[in-house]
Amino acid sequence: MKTNRKSLISQRTLIEKKLRPWTTLRTDNVPRSGWIKAVRGALGMNARQLAERVGVEQSNITRLEEREPSGKVTLERLAKAADAMNCRLIYAIVPNDRYSDLEAIIDERARDLAQQLVRTTEHSMRLEKQGASDADLTKEVDSLANQLKSKMDSRIWGKRTGNSWAETHK
Repeated sequence: MKTNRKSLISQRTLIEKKLRPWTTLRTDNVPRSGWIKAVRGALGMNARQLAERVGVEQSNITRLEEREPSGKVTLERLAKAADAMNCRLIYAIVPNDRYSDLEAIIDERARDLAQQLVRTTEHSMRLEKQGASDADLTKEVDSLANQLKSKMDSRIWGKRTGNSWAETHK
């Protein structure tokens, strides 16, 4: 099945727009006690009161609050606790700090793949004493990366092998 490039670009644009407000939150740390306990405390609500509002035993709230900071709770339980505090759980997946957006992730992956492909070819060329200059190799990598990205080549998401070309030519 062929990937519909226009559809993927449209989808990425829409997702980027939705993610933009959340990217500022990616560096904010979760409160040490977790969000449930922190918000409950800020509201002046004790664990027993929250348990009553959720409809569970107080020990369930205690376990929820103990497990939340380590990420060992379900979204469903977090949402129920948030709702019981007249709050709403908001869930998002945003690019890591080192990426400005999804486009930057794709750019890096396409460039890494292009470097691998060029490195393989260049190795054979050097063995035959026909190697290209570093400037020519850089142009070739840039060109190939743009082609891979524009075609939405699925190999971009294949497993990475070894060091990137840039790391081996420092």
